[in-house]
Amino acid sequence: MNPSDPLAQLKDIHLPDGVSWWPLAPGWWMLSVICLVVVIAIVRFVLLSYFKRAYRRQALAQLRKLPQSNQHQRLVALFSLLKQVASSAYPKQNFASLSNQEFINFLQNSSRKTIFKTLPNNWEQLFYAKGQSVSAELVDQLVTQANQWIKRHLTAEKLGYQS
Repeated sequence: MNPSDPLAQLKDIHLPDGVSWWPLAPGWWMLSVICLVVVIAIVRFVLLSYFKRAYRRQALAQLRKLPQSNQHQRLVALFSLLKQVASSAYPKQNFASLSNQEFINFLQNSSRKTIFKTLPNNWEQLFYAKGQSVSAELVDQLVTQANQWIKRHLTAEKLGYQS
């Protein structure tokens, strides 16, 4: 190496160290907080809607357990279950004091679909007359319509009731 040669005294170029990913820039911290808040809000919404529909799942389970042998008992249990579901869905309303026809009208008005329109003329007598025969087809049809109402009835807010 020649000491008089200034180029010989030069050293290799050293690259600076790479930029570290930590600590994060403030923008990434804000984005992380916003994402966390959004995830918490979504989880909260999903859980609240799941718990709000719990009475529907329980009612559908009870609907599947209705007695199959005696159609009169099945009919009475069906309307008892519907009144329980209505009381759960609309807690400020008193459904026990409604007549059967008023309750059917309420079910029809609170449903998105047309239900309970094809009831026989003597349908109210079927509740009280144990000697009358209740056809299994009629009760099956009512169970199907009750299933539809339980799954898709309007909420208290949509009907204008305060819960």
